[in-house]
Amino acid sequence: MQMIYQIIAAYFEDDCTDELINDPVLTAILEKDTLASQPTLSRFWNRMDADTLAQHDKINATMREIVYSIKKPEQMLFDLDSTLLNTYGKQEGKAFNFHGCLPTKS
Repeated sequence: MQMIYQIIAAYFEDDCTDELINDPVLTAILEKDTLASQPTLSRFWNRMDADTLAQHDKINATMREIVYSIKKPEQMLFDLDSTLLNTYGKQEGKAFNFHGCLPTKS
């Protein structure tokens, strides 16, 4: 739940957790004294398997159904982002971080 609220609040990276660990709004919403730390979130993401991803897909579909039951969008935007986020050292999963860019036509 913490990550869902962080993403809604535009704190997309696990590293943001270090700044938010004692955030009064998020701790109140989640009814926690403190939030999970960055290492705890990293361990959470590293434990994911096919079943976990299927559960996340189900949550996503349910949330979309709720939102669409209120108001269906007239348009959909697919954000295909090719942002490069460099990693340094021997960070776990760094090979996944960069997917490459398509060459531009001249």
